[in-house]
Amino acid sequence: MKERRNPQPLVVRCKLVLVGDVQCGKTAMLQVLAKDCYPETYVPTVFENYTACLELEEQRVELSLWDTSGSPYYDNVRPLCYSDSDAVLLCFDISRPDTFDCGLKKWKTEILDFCPSTRILLIGCKTDLRTDVCTLMELSNQKQVPITHEQGSSMAKQLGTEAYLECSAFTSEKSIHSVFRTASLACINKLQPLPKPSPTRRLSKRLLHLPSRSFKKEKTKGCSVM
Repeated sequence: MKERRNPQPLVVRCKLVLVGDVQCGKTAMLQVLAKDCYPETYVPTVFENYTACLELEEQRVELSLWDTSGSPYYDNVRPLCYSDSDAVLLCFDISRPDTFDCGLKKWKTEILDFCPSTRILLIGCKTDLRTDVCTLMELSNQKQVPITHEQGSSMAKQLGTEAYLECSAFTSEKSIHSVFRTASLACINKLQPLPKPSPTRRLSKRLLHLPSRSFKKEKTKGCSVM
């Protein structure tokens, strides 16, 4: 009797591009995923490429990861990275409200200009700073607070993104793997889209407005770095 061999998993290649304001957490995410380490010092990114591999159900997903600079100085060069992308991860810093709202809408416009059919996922970075005392005091002095999960989810629906996820490269490797697993699912069309507000909900809403720091490693199964 011949020995039955398990079929080789189908290999899918996906290109993911990360965009967002300067120092919002893009590079740290990629280094934790691809290099299994958290960058201790900040080095401004120009453009960097990483690779990683995920085992996803019966498929092997090979990721080509593109890290971009959020500096306006590279506005004329950055669009070259969007070519042939399968998904764009639109990132913001939860502890910096200035990277939210107007900033995100600016990035969404750029993405639609250069790759209108590409899937977009909204990523809230640095969740560990949401409860960081120094960060809270600094924001309080400016009469601001960190972006909440509810605000992030609401913005994702406004922008029409595939998903909203939060992560911390500093304290949770597991959350980073979850981001790229979800992005991979979106690329292979296996991600459930965000629910859109129902017409009834929109109508009722309209009526209401009428006048009257250590890096803790967490094991993640099914992922290996290339």
